[in-house]
Amino acid sequence: MSDWSFGAVGDVFVNRDDAADAFKYSRDLLHKIDLVFGNCEGAYTDQTETAPSAGWRVVSSTANGEKLREAGFDVMACANNHTVDAGHRGLMDTLGLLQRQGIKTVGAGANAAEAHTSVGVRHDGVNVGFLAYASVYQAGYEARDNLPGLAAMRIHSHYYIPDGDAYGRVEPGAPPTVRTVPFPEDLERLRISIADAKKVYDVVIVSFHMGQASLPAIMTQYEFVLARSAVDFGADVVVGHHHHFLRGIEIYRGRPIFYGLGHFVFDLPGLGSALDAAELSRLRARGEYAIYPREGYPLSPFHADARMTMVAICNFRGRDILAAGFFPCLINKDNQAVPLQMKGDQARRLTSYVESIGNDAGLTTRYETAELLPGLEGIRIVTKKVHLS
Repeated sequence: MSDWSFGAVGDVFVNRDDAADAFKYSRDLLHKIDLVFGNCEGAYTDQTETAPSAGWRVVSSTANGEKLREAGFDVMACANNHTVDAGHRGLMDTLGLLQRQGIKTVGAGANAAEAHTSVGVRHDGVNVGFLAYASVYQAGYEARDNLPGLAAMRIHSHYYIPDGDAYGRVEPGAPPTVRTVPFPEDLERLRISIADAKKVYDVVIVSFHMGQASLPAIMTQYEFVLARSAVDFGADVVVGHHHHFLRGIEIYRGRPIFYGLGHFVFDLPGLGSALDAAELSRLRARGEYAIYPREGYPLSPFHADARMTMVAICNFRGRDILAAGFFPCLINKDNQAVPLQMKGDQARRLTSYVESIGNDAGLTTRYETAELLPGLEGIRIVTKKVHLS
């Protein structure tokens, strides 16, 4: 059985004068990985159609999406809250653009059946399947029987006063606690989809667009339910995205779950000129973690913590996981992810950050420096070899 590697990054959206420049420092690392996955966080189209429910439109010209295969991507999820920002036409343009480059797309399609269908890649005799879902999306972005859209994983939000809060039970307007629970019928569809994929593929990787984007370290209840349920149903690796900040990692029943991979390249140029003074003032009033223009970072209107990112890595021998971990990266002023030297302070700080936010979420994952690709060190999750039965 041959050894091979799977890598994953979070949000990818290119909107700049030189699209290839976005991966100037990360391209070499991505090309060292046999199979690379990313989340396509927006629409590439030269059409002007707009979804009525779109908020900030993450839309760029097709020219900006033409270098993604060259950058190293083999599979991209298109199930997220910006993928239909340019309407159904923009979504189909995006899917076509990626597919013409040889990038497999998952989690969106011309109808619900297509959006929920797994896609596969064969590498050295190993069949690897992918499924992707979004729990965060604008109204109308979900695919229907006869309409394009994304594969939705719907979530109930239940607001209640906890039993231990005696005053909250008698004070109208007291702040509630929120519980988030996946729709049972969507969880059942996930179970069936993973079971069907396991009949075809040796390894199944499941992607979720989920969680709260605007605050660091926050983990909602349903994120744990979705990720762990996917493993219970047979998924071999789970990757999460949507958060503007990294989230924790765990090994659950021997399978790695990367709860949030943050940004990798997420270009949002011109925000300062697109909004008036009152709108900018309201954004800044939301606090330091809100999205608003940041001096010196014209493409990235995010808090400094959102510049910490990673390339998740899983090493396989055939269908067995040998190791899982990540390569720490830092996003620079040109909005390029730059892999960090493992002996430097920045890599140690990023690793400590990931460990700390994991601890805050109740995870107990441990990390160590180790060789994750030939001649290339990264951060390995401390665990034993896993056989994917």
